[in-house]
Amino acid sequence: MRIAASVAALLALSLPLAEGAGAATKKAAKPAAAAEARHASLTALAANGDMEAQYQLALAYRDGGHGLKPDARTALVWFTLAGAGGHAAAAVEAAKAFETGKGVTRDLNAAGNWWYKAGTLGDAHARKRWVELFVDGEVHAIGSHDGISWLADAAEGGDLRAMMGLADVLERGHGAPPDPDQAEALYRRAALLKGDLEARFRLGRLLLSLPAQWRNPADEEWNLKDAERKSLPFGAVWYPVKPPNAEEGKAVQLRPGINEGERWLRSAAAKGHVEAQYLLGSAKVKGMELPMDMVEGVAWLEAAAVQGHAEALLALGDLAAKGQGFYVKDPVRAYVMYELAAAQGEESAKAARDAIAKAMNPRQSGRARQLVQELRDLSGL
Repeated sequence: MRIAASVAALLALSLPLAEGAGAATKKAAKPAAAAEARHASLTALAANGDMEAQYQLALAYRDGGHGLKPDARTALVWFTLAGAGGHAAAAVEAAKAFETGKGVTRDLNAAGNWWYKAGTLGDAHARKRWVELFVDGEVHAIGSHDGISWLADAAEGGDLRAMMGLADVLERGHGAPPDPDQAEALYRRAALLKGDLEARFRLGRLLLSLPAQWRNPADEEWNLKDAERKSLPFGAVWYPVKPPNAEEGKAVQLRPGINEGERWLRSAAAKGHVEAQYLLGSAKVKGMELPMDMVEGVAWLEAAAVQGHAEALLALGDLAAKGQGFYVKDPVRAYVMYELAAAQGEESAKAARDAIAKAMNPRQSGRARQLVQELRDLSGL
């Protein structure tokens, strides 16, 4: 930090000296000398780590004060030094410079980091601007508990994007410990109160991914009065491990989110959410996350494929090649699906397409290429 300050000071000192050599008249000598003295004094303080002097020097370079010509790059050097030291206003100016590209290449992630720094130093506007950049996807890291707190405040105030951004962080554990329960609550709020389609999909996905848990029906009571009388919990009680006191054959292992997760996915898929369509179709076809239903699964995959979903196209190609979900093996359909998936950037589809093409007869090959071209013409590709 001190080395950078010294280098910046030398750069700063060189400007007034170069500009004043042989240029000032005798009448202007005293004011020029006074401005140079003020600049030298400010630079000396700044080079010794005085944050306010660093900030004032940065302003002088930004605006052209103390006899200096504007120099955005040198101004940014001093703003960042003062901001790093804890000067809130300097951190704000550094954020503005990176956001507008003044004196440096425009970098919204770097701008977000400086807005974050200013926010931690107490600047309320900086906190708001950081939240905006974060939910826009311009900031790559949540920071620390401060960032989570600012997002939570915005979410509590009804900001849908803040709800979704915070829920995503807590679901995935990106920069913060994962908290699926809190993520679920945020998604649920966004889905119910805001009717957000993406929230419906994410809530369904999260619920469907919940691990299996144990229930002991003998310990549950579904009549509220009887529950109070018997001192038993009312409704379902979930255990992460098998209850030690459960009678043999009485405790059951179930996946608590399977039914509700499917309902939320269906509600999003029915509204055209392509990822919900793909996930629902894939789950139905595989029969792992949801009960197997090949007919419905293929239908949802086809709905996603119509929207150009590469993974759905690849899945349909695999099913057609194997004859699963269709009446018989269908190499023509498989080739078409693989070709379209490859066009969407699905690398594995290229090898699958080439492999199935080798086993096709000339008539099948011609028909497959004709269908691909017709589909491309329809989509304008």
